[in-house]
Amino acid sequence: MANTIFQRGGMHSASVEEVWGEKTWRQAEKDSYFNDGRFVGTSSNSLIQVNTDLTKRKGDRINTPLRARLISDGKVDDEAIEGQEKAMTFHNCQTTIHKRKEAIRLDGEMTEQRTAIKLRSEAKDALGLWLAENRDTDVLMGLSGLANGAGTIPASAPTAHRRFYGGQTTDGENGVEAVAGDANIVAAGGKHLFGTLVISHLKRMAKKDGGSAYSKIRPIVIGGKTWYVMFVSPWQVKALRQENAWINAQKDANVRGTDNPLFSGAAGIWDGVIIHEYDKIVYKTGNGSNVVFEAGDVIANGITVARGLFCGAQAGILAYGRKIGWKEKIFEYGSQFGVEVSSIYGFSKAKFNNEDFAVITCDTRVELDAA
Repeated sequence: MANTIFQRGGMHSASVEEVWGEKTWRQAEKDSYFNDGRFVGTSSNSLIQVNTDLTKRKGDRINTPLRARLISDGKVDDEAIEGQEKAMTFHNCQTTIHKRKEAIRLDGEMTEQRTAIKLRSEAKDALGLWLAENRDTDVLMGLSGLANGAGTIPASAPTAHRRFYGGQTTDGENGVEAVAGDANIVAAGGKHLFGTLVISHLKRMAKKDGGSAYSKIRPIVIGGKTWYVMFVSPWQVKALRQENAWINAQKDANVRGTDNPLFSGAAGIWDGVIIHEYDKIVYKTGNGSNVVFEAGDVIANGITVARGLFCGAQAGILAYGRKIGWKEKIFEYGSQFGVEVSSIYGFSKAKFNNEDFAVITCDTRVELDAA
């Protein structure tokens, strides 16, 4: 006689795993910054556009096409147009997916017996958090133009019309000073900090039309109004909150009554730009020789620079081959428990015709708090 048994490692273990996997994915979403419902979506109006095509077909790369605008005065009245038609131009952005995985293994039955801690549940939660944090880091590094530690996101330096170096004074008296690179960001006179004048400067950069070379950055449309989103470090927010213009604007200028998640958790709004403080924003302190964001642009000795991110619609592409996968395994004659969690995905900063599509990096000096 044979009994039907549902247990870990048994013939019906897949049925147990399915419920567990769903909970793990929800945990990963709950702990995620970029993928918690505010900044991602499947429409072209999303800050980060999600593509799930590879969950339905084979392949390890998604190609996202962009049709370039026709730049022409056209013809007038009875001027001949036959034989002078224009060809359409398409540019392509590629996103490559990789399997990202991590696993935990418990030492044995006695390890679980010796503690009241539910080690298997803790393993589940730890792996869910790991997945969320690593995906957030991949998105951040991709938008920043920097390589991630796993090697799945290559460095892609900000392009010529999509980068800003410099800043302003805290009171904004001297306006915005743009400099050639991080090597030129200095502390003299309290310059090169983040502030409201920098935000408005970036917005003007986003609205500049480069013709066939590069386009305007398209804002995100919410309730018929247009918005941009900017991610900044806690120390960039620190400088911003010392500025009277920002303080006064937040008393009355914030959007009230909106239920759009894009505003949730925002530090404030300035000139149609929603400011989000994000503690993972990359910053580096220069030693005058080898601490850099991009090769050849050495940060001045003792100066700390943070890389804020000014974004419009479709700033990046998050492609999935499989959102969640996990496997349990029993070792050592059923006495050791192990579990692996994995996801197949890739992220790329949207780039067409060798120009960043909808993100401007903003490198400003920051003043770190004393230890």
